[in-house]
This record gives sequence, structure tokens and C-alpha cells, in this order.
Amino acid sequence: MTKREFRHAVQRGLGSCDLALRDDAARERFLPLLLWACGRDTAYDAQSEDSRGHYLYNLICFYPDETPFLDVIETRLFATMCRRGWEFTQDCDLLACFVPDGVRRAWQILMRCYTELYAILRKTRRRDNAGFRHKRHNFEALCVTLVSLCFEDRARECRIYRRIVRDLGALLREKPLFSFADFDWIQTVGERELGKSAVRKILREPDADIAAYACAMEQYRREWPETRPECDDSRPQNAQEVYEALKAGQYGCSFLWVGRLWRRERPEELARLMEFYYAETDLRTRRELLFILHMKPVARMLRLDVLLADSRSGDEGLSYLAFNALCSHKNERVRAYACALLQGGAHIAEAVSLLAVNYTDADRAALIEAVRRVPIQYGDTRWHRAFHRVMDLFHKHKAHGLNELLPYFYHNTLCSFCRESVVKEMGRRHMLTPALLEEMQYDCNGDIRAYAAKRLRAAEGRAAERKTKGGDAPDE
Repeated sequence: MTKREFRHAVQRGLGSCDLALRDDAARERFLPLLLWACGRDTAYDAQSEDSRGHYLYNLICFYPDETPFLDVIETRLFATMCRRGWEFTQDCDLLACFVPDGVRRAWQILMRCYTELYAILRKTRRRDNAGFRHKRHNFEALCVTLVSLCFEDRARECRIYRRIVRDLGALLREKPLFSFADFDWIQTVGERELGKSAVRKILREPDADIAAYACAMEQYRREWPETRPECDDSRPQNAQEVYEALKAGQYGCSFLWVGRLWRRERPEELARLMEFYYAETDLRTRRELLFILHMKPVARMLRLDVLLADSRSGDEGLSYLAFNALCSHKNERVRAYACALLQGGAHIAEAVSLLAVNYTDADRAALIEAVRRVPIQYGDTRWHRAFHRVMDLFHKHKAHGLNELLPYFYHNTLCSFCRESVVKEMGRRHMLTPALLEEMQYDCNGDIRAYAAKRLRAAEGRAAERKTKGGDAPDE
């Protein structure tokens, strides 16, 4: 494996990195790249994939000295603890992996970060302070890591949970701007990890701060059904009111409005909203109207000529929404449009999506070639959508002759959640070799690891059964 290939694989969380590091010379060669990976969030979408902490830890274990890795992680942990993003969560998870192995420095880093973040929250005076939400969220994420990932010893889990509860109780007593709702995730994880009976026992202990926490929790759970927002009648109730709200600058979350119209079976209001969209000349309002109309099943009701025109718009946002809406249309004009885009070399990812939705067997070569041309980048959802729509062809049993795309998706997608679907499709099509299954046992995706291990066990079982039958066969 070359350095370029290792970097490509570690960004995607592939198990091939684990196999590569088993060679002594390779470990020295790839050390800078692994340090590079520890210094950033390599997950495409950590919210759905989970962080890469456990994956990186397994790679770090090939090195006898964890010091350079801890140096990088510690520096970034404190640099990101007041910022938005998944880097902080990944670093917490990664440090937590070292704790059961007795790496005292990892625990000390986590607790120093805990102390500093807690002190920051205690000094907070307003909820609208810059970064308040990120600091609170990161503190909660750190607490969850401390309770759920650091210890296999039940007694130590209870001790850290007790400390967190006591500190939160003191915070809730001293700072009325905080509420139990700001930290309810910690309680959910605590009950899951320790068990509800153990948690109840801790919350009954004679401590003023713990009592304050327990009281806030009970009040929150008692009042929560009453404090949930009811249907807001102040929101627009018909197409005219939606349009007037948009013209008045009330943007954001407006797709919820069209959902209400759809659920209430008011097609005449949807039709009227579409007419507003067709006639609108103000670019921002037109874009917002399409934003609330571009989802299925409404999008397939939009006029094809209007969507085609807007997909060519110089406004990137309007064009993006129009292409998404066009993906709800199965039509020869859309297929021809996709082919024309591919020939012109523009909007490759969007063209792949459109061609996949309108795929025929005659498009096989064009689709395979186009998929390989799609740029794959972080922060870009277009390639992700395109790959997803091509995978739909496999799920719907329409991907005749497209098997060669599955290994390409496996090795190139940045999303390990999508890779799981690819792996299982390869399994259904008998495309998983023993070597590939061995590699998949070290993938960053836990479900892929479990799937590969299960397939290998089944193969070993079949081999043992054949050997037994062969040994019992009479000599000829």
C-alpha cells in the first residue's frame, strides 16, 4: 500500500489500514498519515456513522508508544472544546479507548477538560453568549463518554456518574439559566449503562447537590408533556398565507408548512402554492418556494419545463433544488437531459442521479463511466445522493450489468453507513472474497465488522462440515 492509498483508506475508515500496519516497515512509513488522521474528523457524517475514535484507536495500538498520538489529541481537544463540530466528540471517544488499558494520561486529559468546561459553564451569564450552545453540548458529550466508554468496572462507572450528577446539581442550583433539559442525554445514557435501579439508588443519596439534580429531573419529566409545543395556529394555514410570509422574509423550516397542507389533503392549496412558484420573479422567494415543494411526493406534481429551466439557473441554491425535484420525475425528457449533461461535462453528480432514476439497460456503459467521474468531497452532498440513487437500482433489482460499481462504491464512498449497504449487496451477489471479508473485520463501521465475522464463521463451518464428510467417506 502506498502513502496515497493509506490516506485514501483511512479517510474512509477501511479495514485495509489495519492489515497494512501489521508490517513493521509500513508502520514507520504511515505514522505521519495516522497522526494526520488523529488531528481531524475524517467521518463524512458522524451523526449517522458515529465517530472514528474506536477505529483510530485500533490503528494506534500497532505502535508501542502512544505519546505522539496523545499529544495531537490533547492539543485538538482543548482547541475544539468550545467550538461546534464532531472533532471534540471523536477526541473524547478516542481518549476513552485508552483508559481501560491503564493509560493514565488519557484519563487525566479527559478530567482536565471536564474541569475546564464545567468552570466555563459556571461562569456563563447568558444563554445567548457566543458559543453557549457548543460549550453546553460538548460538556454533555464529554459526560456521556465518561459514563459509557471509559470503564468496564461497574463501581468506577457509578463513581463518575455520581460526580457528574453532583456537579450538575450544583450548577442547576447556582445558575437558573440552565435546566435539566440541557443535560437530559446524560441521564438517558446513565440509566442505560448502570441500570435504572442503580441510578435511583444514587439519586436517593443524602447530598444537597444530588437532591437538586433529582428534583430538577422529576420536575422536567412531570412537566414535559405539558410544555411540548402544540400545533401553532400562528403559522400559515393556506397557500396565500405561506406566500405572504415568505414575501415578508419569514424563511427557514417552511417545508413544514407544505407538510401540513399535504397531511390535511388540501391539493388545491398545493396547486396554488405551485402557481406562486411558477410566477415568482424574486430569486430568493422563488428559491424558498421550491424548497418547500421539492420533496416527494409533491415534487412529481411540479411542471417539468419549469424545473428544467431552474436547474440551469445561475443561482446555485435554486439549481440544486430543481435537480432534486427532477429526481422525482421518471420521464424520457429527464433521461435525455441527463445524457446531455454528461456529454457536456456539467453537473456530473446531478446527471448520475437523474440517469439512475430513469435508468434503462441501454444506459449501462454511460452510467458506469459517469459514476467514476463524480467528484467525491467532504461537505458535498451531491455525490452522496448520486451514489444512493444508483444503489436504489440494486435494491429494486434493476441494476442489470452494474456489479462492477459495487467494489468502486466500497473503496471510494466517504460514508461508512452507505458502505454497509454496499457490502451486504456484494454479499447477496456472491462478490465477497475471503480476503475482502478479512479486511472488513477491521472496518470503522461496527455492523460491517459483525457482518464480515458472521460470513467468515459460516464459511469456516461449511469447510469443517465438508472435511468431516470427506473423512467419513469409504475408500474407493
